[in-house]
Formats: sequence, structure tokens, C-alpha cells
Amino acid sequence: MNILPKKRWHVRTKENIARVRRDEAKAKEEEEERIRRIELAEKEARTELLRAKARSKYDGRADEGTSDEKLEHVNFFKELELGEETVKGKNKEHERETKEEKEKYEKQIGYLTYLGQDTVESTGKISWFNKVPDRLTNKDNTEVETTKKSVYDPLEKMNMYLGNKPKAKSAKIEEVKKSEEKKKRKHKKKKKRRKEESEHRKKSKKRRRDSESEPEPSPRSKKKKISTEEPESRANLEELRAKRLLREEAEKKRAAQLLAKMRGEVVEEPKPIEPAGRQKYNSQFNPHIARQNRDD
Repeated sequence: MNILPKKRWHVRTKENIARVRRDEAKAKEEEEERIRRIELAEKEARTELLRAKARSKYDGRADEGTSDEKLEHVNFFKELELGEETVKGKNKEHERETKEEKEKYEKQIGYLTYLGQDTVESTGKISWFNKVPDRLTNKDNTEVETTKKSVYDPLEKMNMYLGNKPKAKSAKIEEVKKSEEKKKRKHKKKKKRRKEESEHRKKSKKRRRDSESEPEPSPRSKKKKISTEEPESRANLEELRAKRLLREEAEKKRAAQLLAKMRGEVVEEPKPIEPAGRQKYNSQFNPHIARQNRDD
């Protein structure tokens, strides 16, 4: 837990920040008062000097033209030429202007901030969430969207269901109702169109999948195809069917022999088919079919 802000000696407490601000304001006032007193003293001394000059001039002093002083042109560098020390002062107004410009720039970029000062005080810009809404500061205090509120007023709905004739409605309310109904119709049309498009996409995907898989046709479709086939294909089909029946019969005999052996009965084993010719090679597939094993 951060307990530093709870300490009285911490610089970020509200009391310390307020005390620093009071001290800064007091020091600023004292500085302004000191500058004011200096300027007032200078002003009074300057006024007294001018008055003394005026008195000496108009109280019997000789005219400047008749004096023994030699008239010369204005020389701003007389002290430098004579080697006298000049007053090494600074231009206070220029320094103040440069300081103000520097502080203004640093405040704008957010570099210069005082103790306990936030962005609003430094930049002078108030954020939108710190401002009071215009509707609260509006003197007319006009209500917003009165027509829409009257349309959605529950009392209006109750009067409609109770059969009470509502008071004379303005044309604006009717227009708002029509616009709302129009929006609802448009929304329903868009929803229906999207649904149709999604169904169409699903059907097209299903057709593509069916065409890629190509499942076996049903017996009915087989019969239809057989009826439309040519006579040669029918003959081949009959031959294949006869071979299948012979295979099934042979498998049945083999199963019966196996069961008889298990029961202990004597079973005549079929004689192996002797090859028509002599086998030339030991490692041969189907040697009885090989042409080189047959006797010419």
C-alpha cells in the first residue's frame, strides 16, 4: 500500500501544496510591492529634478545662448572615449519579455509545471469532460426531440389499446412514425436478403461437395442406367454376374468342408490342377498361365 501521501512531510499532500502556493503568492506580492515602491521613488526623484531645473531656469538664470559653455554635437560614446567607467546595467524590460516568452513555450510543451499544477492550469485548455453541457447552460431550456418522445410515450400506447381517441396530433408526429416504420421495413428487407444469400451460398457449397465426392448411385439409378446401356455392356454384365455366382458357390463348398473337418467327418479334398507344361523358372507368378511353360 502506498502510504507516502499520508505523511505530513510529503511534498504532494494537499496541505503542503496549498502552503507552497500561498508562499509563492505572498512572495510575488512582496516583489510587486518592492518594484512599485522603487518605480515610485524614481518617479518622484525625476519629478523633483525637473522641477529644480525649471525653477533655476525661470528664476533669473542666464540664457543658454549667452553662457560660456561650448555647444557640441551629441556624443553617446563620450565616456568610452574619455576612459570613464560606464554603468554596466541590464535592460530589464528585454529580460522580462524573453523570460515570459520562454515560460510560455515551456508551458505549451508541458515542460514547465509548478508544484501541484495540472494540465488545465498549465495549458489553459479545458477538456470536454470537464465542461458543462450546453443543454444545461441553455437559457431557453428547450426540450430535445419532443416529437420522438411523444411517439414513444407509453400513455399514447395505453390510449390506443383502451380505444380512447388521443388529442389532435401534430403532423410532425405522423412524419416521425412513418419514418420509423420505413426504417423497420428496410431493416427487414435487408435481413431477408442476407438470409437468402447465406442459404444460396450454403446450397452452392453443398453442390460442390457432392460433385467432388460422387457417391455410388442407388439400385434404382443402376437399373435405369443398365436399361439405357448398349447390348455389349449388358453381355459383359451377365458374364460378371455368372462369375460372381461361381465364386459364391465355391466359397460355400469350402465353408462346408471346413465345418465337416471340425466335426471329424471324412472329406474328399479336391485334386490340385496339374500344370499343362513344365515350369522353367522357380520364382514365377501364375506359372500355369506363363507362355514359356506350355508345350508347343
